[in-house]
Amino acid sequence: MSSSERIELSIDPCTWDPMDEDMVSLDPIGFHSEEEPYKDRIDSYQRKTGLAEAVQTGVGQLNGIPVAIGVMDFQFMGGSMGSAVGEKITRLIEYATNKFLPLIIVCASGGARMQEGSLSLMQMAKISSALYDYQSKKKLFYVPILTSPTTGGVTASFGMLGDIIIAEPNSYIAFAGKRVIEQTLNTTVPEGSQGAEYLFQKGLFDLIVPRNLLKSVLSSGYDRFDRKEGIVSIFRWGFPGKNRRIFLQFLIKDIQSVRIEVKEGIYARRVLYMDIRGRGAIPLTRTDENLTPREIEQKAAELAYFLRVPIEVF
Repeated sequence: MSSSERIELSIDPCTWDPMDEDMVSLDPIGFHSEEEPYKDRIDSYQRKTGLAEAVQTGVGQLNGIPVAIGVMDFQFMGGSMGSAVGEKITRLIEYATNKFLPLIIVCASGGARMQEGSLSLMQMAKISSALYDYQSKKKLFYVPILTSPTTGGVTASFGMLGDIIIAEPNSYIAFAGKRVIEQTLNTTVPEGSQGAEYLFQKGLFDLIVPRNLLKSVLSSGYDRFDRKEGIVSIFRWGFPGKNRRIFLQFLIKDIQSVRIEVKEGIYARRVLYMDIRGRGAIPLTRTDENLTPREIEQKAAELAYFLRVPIEVF
């Protein structure tokens, strides 16, 4: 999937506003190649893809939520990260910081661009530094989406720095590739050990989400009940249009009941809660969700059965 197709899939129609479209890489170290000069290779990929560089950045709306988003394109030199890619992503993060926007970066890359030498490696530190200010100082919310492949310097930097990390099914995610590891260490890499499903079981990221559900998950949040680990995780954006993240984790054994409350008003609304020992009632639905009483009751029954707790109605 190209970066333009990804933007069309993810961003609401007529809301995409690109940034730094004309920023391109030069040849900072005078890279010599007997096959094709670096500048000529960039020109070739620009004609082939219609893009100036291996990432598109900008702002738009995701189901009505304003977001800053960067989408890497593997069709442009394998999505490799050179100075221009690093600068575009850094500027996107700084813009999101100043405007208090949620940040999403879709990763698809073979890693740092070797034609720019150590300058390409420096982009890892530059982007990570901008993310530190965005996440740790401003307390804003960043989600990387790992697609196939996500490797090298992208994996080693902003690909793994998210508040919530999402991967697509069957994605190839690694730092060094299978062939490089086997040739360097003279060992065999087990088949599938660099696949999303295997890495998810090892705790490398939080969710595996199919492409057709990604927009819905990003805009509405998710609940994860892991009986094997005995943990419940709840993630919400918070208030619509606001970059206020809600991410809670607690033990399944502390869940005492599932509760349905009726909120009175012009139209009575039912809200689903979980009662957590020592934490009180944690809402699982909102009053503005258009769920019928039957849907709420069915959801409560399924959850109570899974958690083996009683249902209370207030």
